[in-house]
Amino acid sequence: MTSFVIGLSTTVAIVAFAEIFRKLDLKFIAALTLAVIPFIYIGFSIHPHALALTIPAASFFLMFAYWGYKRNYMLIVAGLVLHGLWDVGFPHLSTIAPHGYDIFCITIDVLLALYFYWKLKPENIKA
Repeated sequence: MTSFVIGLSTTVAIVAFAEIFRKLDLKFIAALTLAVIPFIYIGFSIHPHALALTIPAASFFLMFAYWGYKRNYMLIVAGLVLHGLWDVGFPHLSTIAPHGYDIFCITIDVLLALYFYWKLKPENIKA
């Protein structure tokens, strides 16, 4: 439960930042979020086997962020959801990931995916 509450609090902080700085490009903030989050996992991947899987995975999500920013924001939303799936398996890869890290990250990924989907829908984007 603590992991969920911390993940919820982190998500609220990110959403608050995005709402406070509305003049910033929200699609850029969404892409940056998706690009940065997976690279945190590299810090929890000290074993060569874990690194061999984590670095390509982080690069995969980086490409989703880039293509989502350049082509279609739905790729960012999809990338966040896919990253939530990655969160399920990661604790089995890393021996040093903190207890509850998967719940913490899934909470952030899913809630941010919902937030960015809701805020970036075409009818919500002002020309």
